[in-house]
Amino acid sequence: MNLAVYGTLRTGSTNTGRINHTALVFPSHQRFPAMICDSNGSGTIVEVHDVDDKTLADYDDYEGLSAGVYRRVRMDIIMDDGTIIEAWVYLAGEKILKKSASFAVIPSGDWFNR
Repeated sequence: MNLAVYGTLRTGSTNTGRINHTALVFPSHQRFPAMICDSNGSGTIVEVHDVDDKTLADYDDYEGLSAGVYRRVRMDIIMDDGTIIEAWVYLAGEKILKKSASFAVIPSGDWFNR
């Protein structure tokens, strides 16, 4: 299954695309980003990785799903070649969204170009 990653999980893969109507932000710290839905956002650059169920469950633990740090949803990705695929992606969860007043937007939407 496809998993789209945008921040510290990126490896430099060339299997990249964009998720429109989102913004990449730094929550109240500057250690790792979060993606939020934003109809006026510049979009978020993602890498798409093929993962199995166990790997996805491991990422869920790492991303703090059970604690509400992130939430995992399926979204459309516009790949660099123009094709559209669906992938799991982590959006800011309740714990991060509580700090939305302190978000700093990454204008490029690209963790590697911040």
